Amino acid sequence: MKFSSIKTEKNGTIRLHQFDSSKFFERIRTDANNFIISLLRSDSTPDHPEHYRRYSEVPHICATAELRRQENGALGMAAFNGLVVLEVRQVMSAEACEAIKRAAMEMPTTLAAFTGATGHEVIILVSVARADGTLPTTEVEAEAFYPQAYYRVAHIYDASLPQRVTRILPTLRHTFLMPLDEQPRVNMNAVPYLISEGAEVTTADDADAHLLTLPEQRTEQEMDMTAYQNYERSFTEAEKRIRPLMRQTPAHSNAWYKEYVTGMATVLCEMQWPEEETVCHLWNHLKFKDVEGLTVEFVRRIAEAVYAEAENRHAAVPHAPAEPLMQQLIRRMESRYCFRYNTVMGYTEYRTNHTWITPWEPVTDKVVNTFTTDLQLAGLNVWDRDVRRYVHSTRIRHFDPIDDYLFHVSGQWDGRDHIRTLAATVPTRNAELWAEWFHTWFLAMVAQWQGRDRRYGNAVVPLLISAQGMHKSAFCRSLLPPELRSWGYTDNLSLGEERPVHLAMAQMLLINLDEFNRISPLKQQGFLKNILQLPSVKVKRPYASHTEEVPRLASFIATTNIPDVLYDPTGSRRFLGIEVTGNIDVSQTPNYTQLYAQAQAELQADARYWFDDKETAAIMEHNRQFQQQSTAEQFFYEFFEVADPEDADAQWMTCAALLIAIKQHAGATFRAPSVNAFARTLSGIAGLQSKRLSTGRVFCVRPRF
Repeated sequence: MKFSSIKTEKNGTIRLHQFDSSKFFERIRTDANNFIISLLRSDSTPDHPEHYRRYSEVPHICATAELRRQENGALGMAAFNGLVVLEVRQVMSAEACEAIKRAAMEMPTTLAAFTGATGHEVIILVSVARADGTLPTTEVEAEAFYPQAYYRVAHIYDASLPQRVTRILPTLRHTFLMPLDEQPRVNMNAVPYLISEGAEVTTADDADAHLLTLPEQRTEQEMDMTAYQNYERSFTEAEKRIRPLMRQTPAHSNAWYKEYVTGMATVLCEMQWPEEETVCHLWNHLKFKDVEGLTVEFVRRIAEAVYAEAENRHAAVPHAPAEPLMQQLIRRMESRYCFRYNTVMGYTEYRTNHTWITPWEPVTDKVVNTFTTDLQLAGLNVWDRDVRRYVHSTRIRHFDPIDDYLFHVSGQWDGRDHIRTLAATVPTRNAELWAEWFHTWFLAMVAQWQGRDRRYGNAVVPLLISAQGMHKSAFCRSLLPPELRSWGYTDNLSLGEERPVHLAMAQMLLINLDEFNRISPLKQQGFLKNILQLPSVKVKRPYASHTEEVPRLASFIATTNIPDVLYDPTGSRRFLGIEVTGNIDVSQTPNYTQLYAQAQAELQADARYWFDDKETAAIMEHNRQFQQQSTAEQFFYEFFEVADPEDADAQWMTCAALLIAIKQHAGATFRAPSVNAFARTLSGIAGLQSKRLSTGRVFCVRPRF
């Protein structure tokens, strides 16, 4: 079993090293690399809490899987280690860390438990396996297995540890900073916890709502951890200042806690701490929280009083008029929470305003009621309509997750063709043609997100055709990076109702029409054909009271196990039918940064992201092999064939005459369609020439009877 060490150099290059697990546990006993981890723990810069200067020198460790560098430059899984990483964060002392380590090692499934880099978290490695004792062998299998295993063992360890497991986003590529622990606890004979795949696992846990988690994005994690560490150091200094003043008060009594909280809030306010940061740290540092009257609201009221007094003391006008109620509401809301308006999802999001970054959540009616209750408990005579007036106003900053992602990858393209390389992972008889079509479609997908052409939508749909088990759906899912895939991808959209389809087109980035053959001919020729070309849609967003016209974001891709799936001859130009001849290679993770950086660079250079007339004709000709002949078309070929007007036996016949002739020769077995429907069928037959006469449109055919 090997662990991977990942370190990003100043020039942006990534260094990857492998540790044998036994050597890793020896390595973390000493701070061999210039004492950078010791400095991370001891560096005291309360006046400059924004950055630990040597943070980039601390490598990140991936224990869940052995990583390798792929041909596209991205890091992929070489082997799954059969480990789940649990973290217990916000541990207040070294003694508490040791207690958690001892409790973790009492579980026979624990491979190791050790103190993390900052000294305030414990990392636990839990051995897991499938119910039959095997491990996933591919990255796709491991990515599906890991979250199930994580949530299962996290709930079990909650009951065994002195402190709950901190809930983090369970990803196969989870990393932690290189730790330092002179006495790591290791059990190389750990027994794997067997996970039954497919069983329902509870991921929502209201009891975990108070746990403050770190994000997986490295840049935010660095900022978050350094800020947290420096706040903790300055908190310790504040305690040193007030402890001597409390010697006369009985320890851990109601009076002691009131004096302690008041004194600490005063000192932290003088140190210019944000109010919410003060409340958060004070509450987390209180040891005996079962004392009567000692609640987080008690701490918050004292902090609010201290900060309000300080604000009045430093006010420029001695007797300023009373602060308007709405201004008090906004000040308190902004001190406790961060808000942003998600322009893609169409609603306001919030998270707690402190250095521990928590996930963004939508502001629902339930959340508004919580806000209102908290404000009323704080003494403000406000109603829920007052809160809604603020959170649904233009005072909330706008945030576009698509622009944010594309902005961060822009300008990083290395010049290699990563888009066509990704297309090459799909084995097909027309590899070169597929690579070119996929490249154009991929650019069209990104251009659709950016709104480069509001007159037309991305109307072309790659259609992957093969037998089951060739990883078509896994390939479609892998087209989006994890940051966008979690909310921007769906493969279970039903075309039964227009409203959810339009809403998905406004909010999703990629829609997979899985099992395309289930879509009826009527849907293909009607509703689907219409929505594919829409540049915008009219939707009623969640929590909204009106319908609005919004730009369409979603592009489409489709999969099927049946080759004859196209019913509309004139609409076949909207599909890129690709027969998959072997298993799609999904063992390598796409280099998403390079994929989307390339798309950005090519679009900025005015690359063509649409199919011209020549390509469209080639697509329609190519798709004839996937065309399903209607009953009327089959009867036409049974009694007629396409003729050249120069042929001696060629005849010009109207649509009605053709129908009558087929009916006469086929008899009752032929259920004649309407003349107009049959005319549409004839217009889709390859090579069939027609012209308009005074008697109507006629077709050049040769009878076979």
